[in-house]
Amino acid sequence: MTPSLSDYKSGTLQGIETLPMSSGDWMIDRRLAALERFETLGFPDRRSEAWRYTSVEGLLKQGFIAPAKVSQRDRDDGIQSHLLPLATLGRLVFIDGQFIDEHSVYPSQGVRVTSLKAAMAKGDRQVLEAVGSLSGLGDDGFAALNLAGFQDGVVIQIAQDVRLDGPMELLHLSTASAEGRKLSTRHLILMERGSQAELIERFVSEDQQSSYFNHQVVEISLAEQASLNHKRIQMESGQAYHLSDLHIALQRQAAYYGVMAAIGGCWSRTFISNRFQQPDAHCELDGLYCVDDGQLADFHLDIDHQLANCSSRENFKGILRGSGRAVFDGLIQVGKGAQKSEAHLHNANLMLSRQAEVDTKPQLMILADDVVCSHGTSVGQLDDQAIFYLRSRGLDEEQARALLCQGFLAEVVDKFEHQALIELLNRRMNFVGFTEPETSHESLG
Repeated sequence: MTPSLSDYKSGTLQGIETLPMSSGDWMIDRRLAALERFETLGFPDRRSEAWRYTSVEGLLKQGFIAPAKVSQRDRDDGIQSHLLPLATLGRLVFIDGQFIDEHSVYPSQGVRVTSLKAAMAKGDRQVLEAVGSLSGLGDDGFAALNLAGFQDGVVIQIAQDVRLDGPMELLHLSTASAEGRKLSTRHLILMERGSQAELIERFVSEDQQSSYFNHQVVEISLAEQASLNHKRIQMESGQAYHLSDLHIALQRQAAYYGVMAAIGGCWSRTFISNRFQQPDAHCELDGLYCVDDGQLADFHLDIDHQLANCSSRENFKGILRGSGRAVFDGLIQVGKGAQKSEAHLHNANLMLSRQAEVDTKPQLMILADDVVCSHGTSVGQLDDQAIFYLRSRGLDEEQARALLCQGFLAEVVDKFEHQALIELLNRRMNFVGFTEPETSHESLG
């Protein structure tokens, strides 16, 4: 039986009671306010335009209410097999949604990392006051529920003019202990004036059959002339549910470069909101998704231009086969005061079967008259002539199709820059055998 809102409320309250709180009553008040908002909003359904193409019924039927508990065994096992041959300045490890200090390596001078659970235990008001500063109480029931019930997370603060010469990693590992549980985390990235950093986030599963709900909210605030390069890979268990909200705020001449991959889980949704808080800032987003039978990947973008001389570019690509489904809903709003804005949005999809389905909706709303904006989408199949050409060069049909799939996504994959990440993505997507040469395609126009 699907749990009711009251079940989620009582489960969240029980989770709050397990958290360490020292002089943190004011934080509890904020959590309770978020819980009230959750009760008011409820869970979204298809009557909401933002959720029109993505049903939450399957997720809610799973009854992911209780948070996971990390055992000592989980703390000791499983990490080594997920490390990449990649030199990093620091690695912050989460197991089943909880920060594990023993496996984490802290970055160099000029960076402050604080576990939210530790901050709650100390009653560190200076750190905790930033929680919800960009997301508010939440625009939908899920977001409000995260603020009310998040169990852990980190605050990463990078000091003024600090320029890191290597990446930091946030590794989220889920174990078999997460089965049937909800993993609620929240991160804050606060970069001061003139700072520069690279952040790699990975979501992986120790057990490829585990069913759990990874629910994350990230708030990213870049001060004047700060720059963040953010790489994000979701490649969890085929039975996992994944919901992430990213809120980005940019001050004058700040720049955010994000690249995302959704290639795991049975249901995933990523919402990205960007707000230019001062002129002359830049936001760039690239993304890819690969879905197979029983999988859904959903990307929602909300890029808001209300100030002059800001620029944004978004480019997402997807490959779908079997009965896989994808949703892409990208919105660029350009307000009256956003003269000299430049904004470009594109989504391309490669369909490998008749049963696959994509709902793509790139949108532009422009109220200013001196702007350069574009948007577009495409849905198509593999080019038979290209397959014929590759076969004439000695490849068999499966190899030819795999090469074309890899080439289709290469533009986005290359944005991950590090060879270890590129090889990880190509190995996981494994286009050899992923394609369906027996299927006869017709042009969708």
